[in-house]
Amino acid sequence: MKCFFLLLLLSTTAGFAQKKTVPVIDARVIKVDSLLWDLKALSKAPAVEWLSQTGPVRSLLYKSVDYEGKPSQVFAYYSNPDLIRGKPVGKQKFPGVVLIHGGGGKAFKEWVEKWAADGYAAIAMDLAGKGEDGKRLAQAGPDQGEVDKFSKLETADLRDLWTYQAVSSAILAHSLLLNFPEVDATKTAVTGISWGGYLTCLVASLDNRFKAAAPVYGCAYYDESDVFKTSIRKLSPGGQRKWMRYFDPSVYLPFAKPQFLFVNGNKDRFYNVVPYHKTYSLIAPGQRTMCLIPDMKHGHEAGWEPHEIRYFFESILNDGVPLAAVAPVSVQDSTLRLSYQSPVTVYTAEFYYSNDTTSVNENRVWSKQKATLDRNARTVTSPMPKEGFQYGFFYLKDHRNVSVSSPFFVK
Repeated sequence: MKCFFLLLLLSTTAGFAQKKTVPVIDARVIKVDSLLWDLKALSKAPAVEWLSQTGPVRSLLYKSVDYEGKPSQVFAYYSNPDLIRGKPVGKQKFPGVVLIHGGGGKAFKEWVEKWAADGYAAIAMDLAGKGEDGKRLAQAGPDQGEVDKFSKLETADLRDLWTYQAVSSAILAHSLLLNFPEVDATKTAVTGISWGGYLTCLVASLDNRFKAAAPVYGCAYYDESDVFKTSIRKLSPGGQRKWMRYFDPSVYLPFAKPQFLFVNGNKDRFYNVVPYHKTYSLIAPGQRTMCLIPDMKHGHEAGWEPHEIRYFFESILNDGVPLAAVAPVSVQDSTLRLSYQSPVTVYTAEFYYSNDTTSVNENRVWSKQKATLDRNARTVTSPMPKEGFQYGFFYLKDHRNVSVSSPFFVK
């Protein structure tokens, strides 16, 4: 009976996991002194056990890296445009997207539904060692609490910390996705929210098979976060240096290859202006697009809501119409000036600014003023605020209601 069940499982999953040539991560471009992750091994599609083979979204377990000397598995949801429409799996190939949840999150079925409905083969995994029912898996990896993310570093193998395990599991999810016959291996992207945005910075830097990445909120320089610096400072001096050396995205982002869309609010509690500005500055201007959304709320639903992410991925993966491209802000005769290029008419522009350098980021007071659009010259101007400013950014929307921003202007 056991053998029969195994044969049945293999036959029913053949349409999902047919072997094909999966591209290998080029680890040579990541020029760090010591790289924790075995990127060649993570490039291989992991063993998979399908838990559900019916319905528009399927569930599965896949093998991840060993945790505390024992095998581990990760729970995930998967769907694609054929499945979400109830059609048999056909010959059409789809772009793929890996979806990485944030702190307190899980594998979100509705997130997979959203991307499958938008034309993507999508996978979302649980990075807290839990299954669909929220209970610990028999072969669980680490939970996502304070100990597993930080203090465990003082005594444990670095490969047993949550960041190492979560990055490994996300890259393996990508390798699995690339192995599916319905996925176009040349067109994959990754997006993550909050801690998932932090992981996206790491994963997209290490896994250069991705063509596009959209970290939401999350950034590097954790020792400068209004919130996370507290956890870093609880470590010993040596532990602080070790955490920043191995697990802070600032170490790896300079070697990243995908195109990036950085999405954040100006008043985010966890990822504040200065470390965020330093993070995206590690990526060349021509390789990044900014989308700073005024007063953006922090949360999973708020983090997957911006349709700018889909438009951005379409522009990179499917030759879609790109988002507006902006030049750095300049100051001329007490006037702030921004040049832009956009295939779609920009119809609104505003300048947001703050002189509040004492409040934590979520309580920082911001002001705004309208900006003047010259659509022929493709420039946006705004007078220098009379009271001056320490932080500022332009916010533009085109006729698709798609927004971009300048980077933060930090004095």
